Amino acid sequence: MISLEVKNLELLHFYTTTTCFTLSSCPELQHIWQQVVPRIAFTHHFLLHGILAFSALHLACSQPDRKTLLYTEASAHHNIGLGMFRNAISDITPQNCDACFTFSAINAAYAWASSDQTGNLFFSDTLVPEEHSNLEWASLLRGVYTLLKAAGGWMASGSMTLILQPRYMEPGSAKAADPEVGARLTALSQLWDSPTEKLNVSDVEVLNETLALLIEACGLVALSSIDRQIDMILVVYGWPIKVPEAFFAMVKGQKPEALVLLAHYSLLLNRVDHLWYMHGMSRSLLRTIHRKIGKEWESWIAWPLQNLVLTEFNDQGEVGGAR
Repeated sequence: MISLEVKNLELLHFYTTTTCFTLSSCPELQHIWQQVVPRIAFTHHFLLHGILAFSALHLACSQPDRKTLLYTEASAHHNIGLGMFRNAISDITPQNCDACFTFSAINAAYAWASSDQTGNLFFSDTLVPEEHSNLEWASLLRGVYTLLKAAGGWMASGSMTLILQPRYMEPGSAKAADPEVGARLTALSQLWDSPTEKLNVSDVEVLNETLALLIEACGLVALSSIDRQIDMILVVYGWPIKVPEAFFAMVKGQKPEALVLLAHYSLLLNRVDHLWYMHGMSRSLLRTIHRKIGKEWESWIAWPLQNLVLTEFNDQGEVGGAR
């Protein structure tokens, strides 16, 4: 007798009719998430479990009375999928690389959504024992980049190729896309315009490269409202993937200049705060940085803090359709 798992059918239906459209702002990519990804998942069951886990979290947002049950189902699917994924990624092939990439992307979103806005973004929670601490969201995204380096050649000619197409902007064009944002961000370089006792030449280069990538990302997001080919979600996801590893070392070392720069990434996070699995990220990041940064540096994060307050004021009383 064939077993009919109605709960799983409900979750898959919700994914293909609702959740998939929250994974991209670009119609062409939404089609991939809705049509292509489930087909891949039918032959790679770790991805299918990942889809069902993610869908369960989203369904819990719209049906809060079922939250406890749906979170339990999400956790069960995620744990099974994660175990199978680890086996798959230990032997990456042209046949499973698309599934591994997609699971990695969904897993990063799942990590934050399942934490109820209490997860780690760029900082480990030193107050929580290591065995209970969640892997940082940024580290999960960096894992996607590592996978791309290993399998990008295979994926470039596969079904996920549209998602992988990079978008770049010249520095001048990026600043011109949103002049006020470009000017404010450029002014941050005053904090490290020359090496000091605390910042060497290499540190300054890393900060300048990271800032340039942030200016580019903000420019692309500004253009995404008129250019439907620019996926705002991928741009926001892409910045932590692209920045130098040395920048994360500076963040973990709590160098004030790096923390100030990271605080301005919240400007991008604010733009996707309406998405159910990104909601609260900007607030959490700024709260953490504000707690870690010294009084003498507070004025340098005043703009991101004001931007957050303004965004929350404008959104007050509204229910985002994508949440």
